[in-house]
Amino acid sequence: MDRPVLEDPLSPGAFPLNGPGTGGMMPGMPGVRKMPGMPGADPLRSHTQLVNKPSSVNSRLRPQGSGALTSGKTSALLGSGGPISRPSSYSPGLAVAPAPSAAPVVEKPAAAPKPNSANLQKKTVSLLEEYFHVCILDEAQQCIEELKSPDYYSEVVKEAINLALDKGGNSIDPLVRLLEHLHSKNIIKTVDLETGCLLYGSLLDDLAIDLPKAPAHFGEVIGRLILSHCLGIGVVEDTLKKMEDTFVRSAALKAATNVIGANPSGQAILSSHVAEIDACNNLLSSK
Repeated sequence: MDRPVLEDPLSPGAFPLNGPGTGGMMPGMPGVRKMPGMPGADPLRSHTQLVNKPSSVNSRLRPQGSGALTSGKTSALLGSGGPISRPSSYSPGLAVAPAPSAAPVVEKPAAAPKPNSANLQKKTVSLLEEYFHVCILDEAQQCIEELKSPDYYSEVVKEAINLALDKGGNSIDPLVRLLEHLHSKNIIKTVDLETGCLLYGSLLDDLAIDLPKAPAHFGEVIGRLILSHCLGIGVVEDTLKKMEDTFVRSAALKAATNVIGANPSGQAILSSHVAEIDACNNLLSSK
């Protein structure tokens, strides 16, 4: 039997004798390239070759910022690797003082609303009626102070005169004592008395129709308040100017001067204010 002719392993058409499964070179034989992990391979040499081998991965597919790491250069975002620099003004151990907190704004409470004049008048008339009934000065003073309306005190004076003269001559004395008491306690000022007299004087022309004695009684009240130095002599002329009726003016002036002249201290007042008295007399002849 003829044996087949084996071709030269180096010939172009022949299969390599060291191919797998052909019974060629085995691992470890001379001429075989040693791969990492094979027996006898140099691990350090293999590792060096793998590290130094350039990567075939496209740089555009790498994560942003990884180029510097793979190329052995330091990224600008990572710094130079040296110690962290501090500003020249940095001083260790110095605590920064906290900013002062702003003081809270305290809102002022709204002022209490003032009572209306109608309510004040109602209270004033009520307390004056009570006073003329019992004639207790301290109680009347307390009630007036409880009004808490000093700007209304001139109206209190006017209402007191009006109520007293409406009741008749017997109420003149309690009226004067009340006004003198409030003035001495500095509750009602001289200006309040003057304004109150002017307010009542402007009503006297009409009131005298039903109360013909009211002008004379009013003059007596003014004269007594001048004697007690609660009013000045000048209020006589100012009050007469608020009246238009000559009879009303004459009755009020005559009563005031009679009361003042009946007292020695009052005579001194009249003699030292002749010009003021003459001006009052001139009002009687004027229309």
